[in-house]
Amino acid sequence: MDQHELAEEYDDALVALLELIWGEGFLSPGGPDAVRKIVKGLELSDKLVVDIGSGLGGPGITLAKEYGARVIGLEVEQGLVQRAVDHIESADLSNRISCRHYEPGPLPLPDNAADFVFGKDSWIHIEDKKAFFDEVFRILKPGGILTAGDWMCSDKPYGQDMAYFFELEGLTYHMDTLENYGQILRECGFIDIVLEDIAQTYQVQAQQEYTAMRGPLENQMREILGEKAKTHFIENWRALTVVLDNGELRPSRFRAHKPE
Repeated sequence: MDQHELAEEYDDALVALLELIWGEGFLSPGGPDAVRKIVKGLELSDKLVVDIGSGLGGPGITLAKEYGARVIGLEVEQGLVQRAVDHIESADLSNRISCRHYEPGPLPLPDNAADFVFGKDSWIHIEDKKAFFDEVFRILKPGGILTAGDWMCSDKPYGQDMAYFFELEGLTYHMDTLENYGQILRECGFIDIVLEDIAQTYQVQAQQEYTAMRGPLENQMREILGEKAKTHFIENWRALTVVLDNGELRPSRFRAHKPE
């Protein structure tokens, strides 16, 4: 599937649901704490961080507000860009964060531009990982760092549970294993590659989210989404817990350096 087919997959109902579950400005788990774990130990003050797949702007706001980073957010969905701009303006961080819409393909930045490249659970949508990481390598300065989290798969063929999860999600996913990510990064020229599987941690969190959706959050979901969409997303989350528990879905973090 061509990456241009990703346009506007995150509709109003899905965005509303994800922000209710994961927090304002976030389209993936963990909120600001997940961002903190991705950048743990890094000195970002006044450094240029390029957030690729910047979504609703929540991660960029955390990077600018808590770490003093200068952030460029790149996002392929125009509707998400405008939502992110609204969040950034509300946080009074327009002087430190800019969000740009771009077409999938070459990144709209010059060579050796970024101190860091950041990603949070959005590169799962990218089909050609090698071409993408070649571009990340190109825009990083020598000595620059790639640090990210993403949703990975196991090394086994997808089973019926995963197929059902994809059907409920309704999004374009191009998953790969954490080991293959590491191999691709090496082929692109990265060094000091660190790979971390965090599936067990999110197993617990996702079960807590599912329980909340069937309990204290259910009425809010009904008010925001309507009964039909509420029921759909609760079943979607049940399916999510299944593929986490059986090991088909493997959320992970990884980090790599561009040589000096």
